[in-house]
Amino acid sequence: MKTTQTAKGDLLATIQIDIEKADYAEDVKKELKNYQHKAVLPGFRQGKVPFGMIEKMYGTSVTFDQLNKKVSEALNKHILDNKLDIMGYPLSDPDKQQPTDPETQDTMSFFFEVGLKPEIKVELGKIAINDYNIKASDKEVDETIKRIQEGNKKDDKLPELNEELFKMIFPSKDIKNEKEFRKEVATEMERQYVVEAERMFLNNAIDKLVSEVKFDMPDAFLKRWIVANSEGKINAEDVEKNYDNVYSKTFRWQLIEETIAKANPELVLKEEELREFVTKMYFGQLDIANMDDEMKGRLNGIVDSVLKDENQRENIKNQVADNKVTAFLKKAMKVKVVDTDYEGFVAAVLPKEDKPAAKKTTKKAAEKTEEKPAEKAEKAEKKPAAKKAAEKAEPAAKKTTAKKTTKKAE
Repeated sequence: MKTTQTAKGDLLATIQIDIEKADYAEDVKKELKNYQHKAVLPGFRQGKVPFGMIEKMYGTSVTFDQLNKKVSEALNKHILDNKLDIMGYPLSDPDKQQPTDPETQDTMSFFFEVGLKPEIKVELGKIAINDYNIKASDKEVDETIKRIQEGNKKDDKLPELNEELFKMIFPSKDIKNEKEFRKEVATEMERQYVVEAERMFLNNAIDKLVSEVKFDMPDAFLKRWIVANSEGKINAEDVEKNYDNVYSKTFRWQLIEETIAKANPELVLKEEELREFVTKMYFGQLDIANMDDEMKGRLNGIVDSVLKDENQRENIKNQVADNKVTAFLKKAMKVKVVDTDYEGFVAAVLPKEDKPAAKKTTKKAAEKTEEKPAEKAEKAEKKPAAKKAAEKAEPAAKKTTAKKTTKKAE
């Protein structure tokens, strides 16, 4: 068996694998022998079916399986040995691949096209971006208090701003007068505004980096790869229509993020960070440090259970990664802090045509569902938030002309 690689253009290469029947014939025979030992057919005891009959029944499928296995192993080995940093996974090269038939050909050639990752230079300190410090204005506090009153009407009457209402809205606080209540409402609003400002900062940072960090990609290959990877759910026309505005931007951000992560290993997620996040999420108000060992053990068991659920674990990893990337970019980029109220924030971050006519702020009332602080910012979330680069990398294994091929050893 022989493997060679030739350049096909910028960021594109062809890997050729030449394989002879002798390279896989012994493995085919061995596998058919295994079939013979296990086969049970009418008129024959187990293991006594004639080999010729087994070969006639299973020879073709076993031959293709072993051939694909050998080609896949050779392809993976070439990628690993040559440290190829590829995008997606190899695809059959449509310009060179010819039909193959192991029943009539003693020697066959398989051609794979690979897209190579570009070299990227990311100079975060030269990219300017705004970060918004959102304060609750008197008008916004008034509106929120009015909604709190509306949400707690009894017999169609608004509750008075008195200690009874203060205790119902903030049961853990000792609020004596309207001034203190307004202050607490503003604090709660601003706490939730921070979440929206953080999310918007990350989205804006992604847009900035994708726009300002320049590099080429093997676009024609990636378009083919998207179709192949969709398993029939996306066609070439759909890809062409959405490539520049959707797919290309996603690939570009993944490459930029991966470059940043490689240069800054502190961004790699650690298991203890996931555990800490879950602990704060579920038990943030508890004094864990002073708990006895039995109670700590119970809490750890709950954390273990949460992280064992694949969907929950993935969501938590995304949130922790987003938080880490956001904090890192705030330190690394050229950030200007803008003090504003919520209306100013919305006006600054949303295109004019996307701005809603009215905004909603939070109310927090006893036995009532807590609303999100402002639904406008949800409209501004243009793309999924960041994930750590290693997890955004392309799938590790996919079918090719050979059975499977991997990107790199993990």
